[in-house]
Amino acid sequence: MHKNSYSRPVYIHAAAALGPHGDSTRSERRVLHGDPPPLELKELVKTIVGAPLRQASHLVELAAIGSQLCLKRLPYAVPENTALYLGTGLAEVRKNEAVFRQVMPPGPGMASPFDFINAANNMAAFYVAKLGGLRARNLTVTQAELSFEWALHLAAADLRSGEYRQALVGGVDENSHPRANHLRRITLRPDQPMGEGCGWLVLSVAAEQACGELLEVRHLARGTDLVPALHAALAAWRRPDEPLTLLPGFCIEPAESARLAQALPELQVQDYLTLCGGFHSAAAFGLAAVFDAPAAAGLYVHLNRDLTGHVMLTGVRVLPP
Repeated sequence: MHKNSYSRPVYIHAAAALGPHGDSTRSERRVLHGDPPPLELKELVKTIVGAPLRQASHLVELAAIGSQLCLKRLPYAVPENTALYLGTGLAEVRKNEAVFRQVMPPGPGMASPFDFINAANNMAAFYVAKLGGLRARNLTVTQAELSFEWALHLAAADLRSGEYRQALVGGVDENSHPRANHLRRITLRPDQPMGEGCGWLVLSVAAEQACGELLEVRHLARGTDLVPALHAALAAWRRPDEPLTLLPGFCIEPAESARLAQALPELQVQDYLTLCGGFHSAAAFGLAAVFDAPAAAGLYVHLNRDLTGHVMLTGVRVLPP
């Protein structure tokens, strides 16, 4: 192993974000003015994947479409020894609900075999690997509001250590209706639409053909003052006069974003949640969407907090074309 492997750069070679309208490009993104209506994905699955996924759940469809879009944007064929890391906060919400309705009174007492199989929380990662032809590590990571960040952190650590040379990392969550029921699983402000979607990044230790760089996924303990913490991160990550954008996660209050912007006048705040709504792995959408063509080069810092107060700072650089 290279003696400096733990400081080895990790590059981004492709990215894709799928929003609650079935949007996957900048021109397709639309601002949400309320909870998005239920999204039907069968036709988009056939278009992007190339064949219908019979009996697949809605969550699997989201993951399949997003991951395939990402892999199709690679300038080369993805190697089969690419490791897969999928972060999800809630995983199979709809199929789990369907199973419970069937097995609990007054249901029939027996679950549909397909509903039962699809209720497994690692089915989405299984489909992603199968469709992508991936035969390496396959992990599903669930850490509430920081699920995607911990999946990304783990993938980067494996690449820096030399365990793997490339990884596909995603975050995916679905919503459920009605809103009142869904709010038993997620904390949203009254003015926050409940969202869904996914985001995917292909990471590699190779600099050639990279469109970006993953600088760090930094964990901050509860009670950390975010202003000096952000200053410290920028001192380590930012190049002189580099454009700087803050991406606040769905648990960051608007007043807190405003305070950070006031403390750092060069900071531009980008509220990507207006496009995707709030969901546990929305960070994946936000970070992948900065690569929407035409992508603006610069440093993007994603800030997120879980309900226990732990904070994650993720630094990503979009490279000039």
